[in-house]
Amino acid sequence: MRLASKFILIVAGILSVTLALNAYFFLRGQNRILEQQLDERGRVLGHLIALISPEAILGLDFLTLNEYAREISRQHDVVYGVIVDTDDRPLTSYVNGDDPRVRAGLGVDGPAPTHLQPPRLQALIQQLAQLPDVIPAEFPIVHDGHELGRLRLGISREKLAIQAREQLVQQIGVYAAIILFLSAAIYLVFKYSVMHPVQRLIEVSRDLGRGEFTLVPVRSGDELGRLGETFNAMTREIQREQAKLHYQANYDSLTSQPNRMLAVERLQQEIRSAHRQQQRFALMFIDLDDFKIVNDTMGHAAGDRLLTHVSAHIRARLREEDTLARLGGDEFLVLLPRLAQANEARDVARRLLEAVSEPVTLDGREVVVHCSIGIALYPDDGETVEALMANADNAMYQAKKPGRPPICFFTAEMNAQVHERLRLEQDLNKVLARGELQLAFQPIFRAGDGTYVGAEVLLRWRHPERGFISPATFIPLAESTGQIVAIGEWVLREAGRQLRRWLDAGLAPGYLAVNLSRVQLREDLEQLIRSVLSDNALPPQALELEITENILLDDHQQINAVLGRLHGQGLRFSLDDFGTGYSSLSYLRRFSFDTLKIDRSFVAPLCEDAEAAALVRAIVAMAHSLALKVIAEGVETRAQLEFLQDLGCDYLQGYLLSHPLDAEHFTAFLTRIARESQPWGSVAVVAQ
Repeated sequence: MRLASKFILIVAGILSVTLALNAYFFLRGQNRILEQQLDERGRVLGHLIALISPEAILGLDFLTLNEYAREISRQHDVVYGVIVDTDDRPLTSYVNGDDPRVRAGLGVDGPAPTHLQPPRLQALIQQLAQLPDVIPAEFPIVHDGHELGRLRLGISREKLAIQAREQLVQQIGVYAAIILFLSAAIYLVFKYSVMHPVQRLIEVSRDLGRGEFTLVPVRSGDELGRLGETFNAMTREIQREQAKLHYQANYDSLTSQPNRMLAVERLQQEIRSAHRQQQRFALMFIDLDDFKIVNDTMGHAAGDRLLTHVSAHIRARLREEDTLARLGGDEFLVLLPRLAQANEARDVARRLLEAVSEPVTLDGREVVVHCSIGIALYPDDGETVEALMANADNAMYQAKKPGRPPICFFTAEMNAQVHERLRLEQDLNKVLARGELQLAFQPIFRAGDGTYVGAEVLLRWRHPERGFISPATFIPLAESTGQIVAIGEWVLREAGRQLRRWLDAGLAPGYLAVNLSRVQLREDLEQLIRSVLSDNALPPQALELEITENILLDDHQQINAVLGRLHGQGLRFSLDDFGTGYSSLSYLRRFSFDTLKIDRSFVAPLCEDAEAAALVRAIVAMAHSLALKVIAEGVETRAQLEFLQDLGCDYLQGYLLSHPLDAEHFTAFLTRIARESQPWGSVAVVAQ
């Protein structure tokens, strides 16, 4: 039931009860007045008869008394009229036989007798006086102060009842009209003053639930008006909050450009539009090169300001209809709709390269960054959001490879590489369970006398279908997917177990140098090392951990703390591939290294390139000045060996001395060098 109907029913009920009570008390009062009038009338008749009857009574004129009784009984509203003596004996015999109450009292259906004998008349009068619609009354008949008799009257209430019914009907009619009028008036007032505003409030509430913001018209200052104002204020606040949430959900808080979510939405819209209009468009992925260096050297706040400037520079080189979005970190997306040919995208990409490389001043320092751009075209390189974004991303990573131009369009060959990478990643998930990994060991010799001191642990993957897979192929993949953690743990534990087997066999394997990934340094490396050493009863000096320079670009404090604690327990550390990354003397000063390894790229041209020789000479001198031992990797010729000996290099490693050996052949190698003392001239022969 609607609110207005309930309200009207309640009001009508209240009015009905009120008017019914009013009618009851009014009719009751009217009946009392009529009864008083009837009683007064009877008194008048009684006094009149009392005045004229004494003489007839004294003269025993019964005919006259009967005539008086007949006249009285025939009066309107009089049921009976009888004159009795002082002993209550009737002096008259007349009764009105036409009165239905008299006939009923006499027990006759037809005409009743008009004269009755005193006993019967007396009994009839007593019976009639007991009727509820008869008002009995008595009036004395006095003469000279002496009572001669009484006039007994029975006055009918019938007229009173008829009048009461008539008045009741009139009252009901009047009250019904009043109730209907008031109900209609109240309904109209309630409808237009209350229900219309409430109904409007309900409608705008539904609109609000559908996300449509409509304000309620406020036309009064009463409670409903204030309710409407409150609702409008709430609507405006919700609208502001929704706009704020929409902005936060779709725009990057740092650059104020669309984020990934909004970029995907616009890309979907552009795909539909280009499909209908048979147009082409380009999707670009932009990644800043070496942005991490800015964060690490100048702080994240400076990096954020740099991203803001780069975003503004890119936006300034684009059209109004183009979309620039920040995907996260230092990656941006650019959507170029309505392209006539691919060269237009290349021209835009060149402008963006220039925009990104514009100098930016941060904390008083001029900073220049560069970027790599991958481009995918619709519909050539994909017709879905997923395909276009994946292909643009793949092209961008191809552009980041050394020796590649910074702008790269997606090609089918890249797609094949992506699928190959996916298959390789799936196989890598099962490599430990299948036991496809194995360790190889490349010996390390003291440069001065050719004495074997230890070996570097190398990882090999022999795929059941593809054969040998280079670590350069699957190690970066394992690092990007996080699988390197499990693989690195297996390498450490397997190296520890192999050391234990050699020691138990009475061999002298020296130490094993194991490479660490940057991902492993974020895990609980200390607990893993303790577990490997304790499970195999190995001294800390049995392991040497090799770390590349790129790892040191991460959180210095965390890495330094981890390395410091492990170094304090007796483990040794070497800085691998020195000179190939972001070589900095601060690394050697800040971190606890024991050995520095010169990369093979510096050793290979050693005898032909004077600059390479000078560089290696400087590295060796610097390391020795810092009390570091030096290992030269990639020694493949006798000339290189002799040159490094002359420089005072501490240790040598390379194919000239020994190829990497599996566990079985390395065991044979350890057995042979334990039995024979080898000079330099025959070391290579022994190792082979």
